[in-house]
Amino acid sequence: MRAIFRVMALGLWRDRGALLLAFALPSLVFAIFASIFSGAAEGDLHLRVGLVLETEDPVLQDFAQYLTQTEGVEITALPDSSRAQLLEEVRQGNFDTAVIIHGQPDDNNGPLFTIVSEPTREIAALSLQGWLRQSLASRQPQVLVQRLAQSTEALVDGFTPGQQARLDAALGAMAREPDSAAAEDALIEFQPVYGQAPASISGLSGIAYYAGATTILFLLLSAVNAGMVSLEERQNGISERLLLSKAAHARLLLGRFLFLLTLGFLQASAIFLVARFGFGLEIEGALAQVIVMAFASAAASAGLALLLLSLCRTTQQATTFSSFFVLIISAVGGSMVPRFMMPDWLQTVSLFTPNAWAIEGFYGALIRGDSWAQLAQPGGILAAVGLVCLLLAAVPLFKTPA
Repeated sequence: MRAIFRVMALGLWRDRGALLLAFALPSLVFAIFASIFSGAAEGDLHLRVGLVLETEDPVLQDFAQYLTQTEGVEITALPDSSRAQLLEEVRQGNFDTAVIIHGQPDDNNGPLFTIVSEPTREIAALSLQGWLRQSLASRQPQVLVQRLAQSTEALVDGFTPGQQARLDAALGAMAREPDSAAAEDALIEFQPVYGQAPASISGLSGIAYYAGATTILFLLLSAVNAGMVSLEERQNGISERLLLSKAAHARLLLGRFLFLLTLGFLQASAIFLVARFGFGLEIEGALAQVIVMAFASAAASAGLALLLLSLCRTTQQATTFSSFFVLIISAVGGSMVPRFMMPDWLQTVSLFTPNAWAIEGFYGALIRGDSWAQLAQPGGILAAVGLVCLLLAAVPLFKTPA
């Protein structure tokens, strides 16, 4: 038993690459998840919020200006945008959520704030609701009490002159000293970004999101595992016997790439078939776009897997490095946690992962109904990743003497 322990320990110690990856990468994974969930647990979601003002009331205009200047949430005012344009901005992911300020504080006919919610980012809308109430209570508490008083007046069929005078005095005092009192009322309503159509699209958006997230995650994992045979061939000397000419180098690499591409496409097809018949995700209307995104995702996964394996010298290195690498880029890219919950710097880093673009492409095709021009960016980036990685993976092969 002691001898076995010693042999395995020496094997790990001599393989410095595997030793570094075994102890350094787990700490890196922890740091990534700690950065994501520590901020989320404290309510700091780094939200990007759009704002449209549809009222000329001076109190609400002052409150809107206050919102854009506060440091709690990144709010961008869109003075030249309509409600429809704001909904499109949220739909395209340019904002996590949005708020529309409208109406009059002394009018009891409806809410003063409309929060635009996107199904996969509903937590962002709920967080904005709580933060908006808190800001309103600290900045304009008289608006809350005034609306509550109007609701109460309607229930009791009016106030007496004395009660009305005392209420007016209290509202004036609150306007002068915002911290003196606060009250809450139903001043906020929600508007789904997709409205009521198509049927059940809001409920299926989460399925569409995680279908794309799961697809790219397992395409990366399976491509690395299936491509591990190339490393075994190199260690056993099989590659040298196959590489009898310069043309053989290209045929060997392209053969592996085409196999991983085909395997990835079939895996993506299996996932979306389960989503269609198991969960009712309608893919027929965007079938061509889904097929293109599946091929692009499979190409990126195949190329990246071949590049990773070309950089490893031993099977132990490849197993450790590839597993943790896929875990890291999947966590950063949004396959495990939606990107809007991440800190700003991590959201920027996520744009350099294939996961973020695969999720964006699949979700855009299935839920947002993106056009071919809009899908050109995520699909083109994934295809470019596959091509560049394939070319870089060929460099070690062509350095091998024929």
